[in-house]
Amino acid sequence: MINRIRETLASMSSDPSPQVREAAAEALDRVRARCSVDRFRALLKEGNLEEKIHVVHAAGEIGGGEGIALLLEALSDQSEVVRAAAVLELHPFTTPAVLKVLWEMLPREKGVVLGNIIEALGVSGRKELGPQVERYLAHPDMEVRAKAVIALSRLADAAGWEKILAMSGDRNETIRLAVSQGLGGWTSARP
Repeated sequence: MINRIRETLASMSSDPSPQVREAAAEALDRVRARCSVDRFRALLKEGNLEEKIHVVHAAGEIGGGEGIALLLEALSDQSEVVRAAAVLELHPFTTPAVLKVLWEMLPREKGVVLGNIIEALGVSGRKELGPQVERYLAHPDMEVRAKAVIALSRLADAAGWEKILAMSGDRNETIRLAVSQGLGGWTSARP
């Protein structure tokens, strides 16, 4: 079946319509990447930092079960850079299973990885995660606090908005910037 799919997409790559050609080429790239999952998995385990980052970005483009599985594997890498990149690539895939894994990572992560996890929780739009994100408004790392402000602005109830508003006078410019960005996302559809 995979050979027929490749052949069909290859023939569609010469379709008269530029949109069809582009879509077929992109689909063919994704199919080829999915067929390379075992090679990608080996690179995640044994590759250098650059190769691992390449795999993480490729997994995000692959998407689907194969891409998500690779990204979840990357979350256990020793490198903070690889874990942080994997969390960012998981943003479009904030399913309950992915959120559970990210949630479980919260207590053991710090720095950019922690900030990216908080950002992903906000991107999910799951209001029940608001109280968890709110805890990070007082985090000692300014970047984590800033990401918490923006994430909470996506999840906030009335009490959460009050906490965001209260941070508008923070002495740190990064926090005030995050408050401005968070407040700019408010709509009347939100409390």
